[in-house]
Amino acid sequence: MKRNNKLTLALLTLASLTLTSATALAGPHHWNNNANNGGYSQLTDAQQATAQKLHNDYYAQTSALRQQLTSKRYEYNALLTADKPDSAKIEAVAKEIETLNQSLAKQRVKLDVAMAEAGIPRHGGMGDGCQGGRHNGGGHMGGMYRG
Repeated sequence: MKRNNKLTLALLTLASLTLTSATALAGPHHWNNNANNGGYSQLTDAQQATAQKLHNDYYAQTSALRQQLTSKRYEYNALLTADKPDSAKIEAVAKEIETLNQSLAKQRVKLDVAMAEAGIPRHGGMGDGCQGGRHNGGGHMGGMYRG
């Protein structure tokens, strides 16, 4: 009975987070609000505007993908809490998560190339800071991944 309650709670949490995450993911990304932002404050105004536009475009283009990824992570976690976990379903969802992560990584490469072509230096590596980093360490199936 406890597992059924956990599954219900997980599904309710998933529904709630899915509905509220779209607003959070679409919100402004404050990667350029202070001097400790990885060196972007040292760019010219034109470079900062270009970098901001490129990041905004990236977030807009990947919004649905990131939302799918978040939903799949919650589905994965819900499957793990089922009364009788179905390893085939769990593995299938894990593969879907892997595919979505690969698609997101391809989009991030496109952003990195566009930034390089615009003459904007890369600071610190893929997804550092509030630029949509891998806040969950990469391998963890839960939590938010903002690209």
